Amino acid sequence: MGKGLEPHLASVMKNISIEVSMSQSKRKLSNFLLTPKFQLKLTYYYISVALVTILLTGTAVVLKFMAIRHLMNNALPDDFTSQSQITTYTFEIAQISLVGFVVFAILSFIFALMVSHRVAGPVVAITAVIDELKKGNYDYSRRLRPADELTVIMDNLHELRETLKANAVQAVNRE
Repeated sequence: MGKGLEPHLASVMKNISIEVSMSQSKRKLSNFLLTPKFQLKLTYYYISVALVTILLTGTAVVLKFMAIRHLMNNALPDDFTSQSQITTYTFEIAQISLVGFVVFAILSFIFALMVSHRVAGPVVAITAVIDELKKGNYDYSRRLRPADELTVIMDNLHELRETLKANAVQAVNRE
């Protein structure tokens, strides 16, 4: 290859890699909401919990700040009782903020457990059905709870089971 082609070839390869990486990132963005109903419902629940926690914590903090402002407006400059009260309110604001954060963390943990239970439970049941199908047991059936996620997959597995069972019966009848 001539030296004149190498820079051109490098430029073409660079453009190809940029196009490939852009198409991959576009693909990832377009597939972000794989199950919009499920994902948006969970997002709504999580944001609701976050907003309630923030509003409650914020309200308590604002009330303390209002008490501090009231003390500062009505206190004499050398009034050590008012200064002590302001220090107490400031400490209470820090406590309220910490409690709000801890409550939010606990609620987030509980929410994560609930979501993982609604997904992990069906995964266990779906895996059991697949294992039985691999063994040739086409009579095995398992249902999910109505509120569980992944019921569409389980319904499709049951249809597959019926199809495999019918195919197995046809194969036996042909012999």
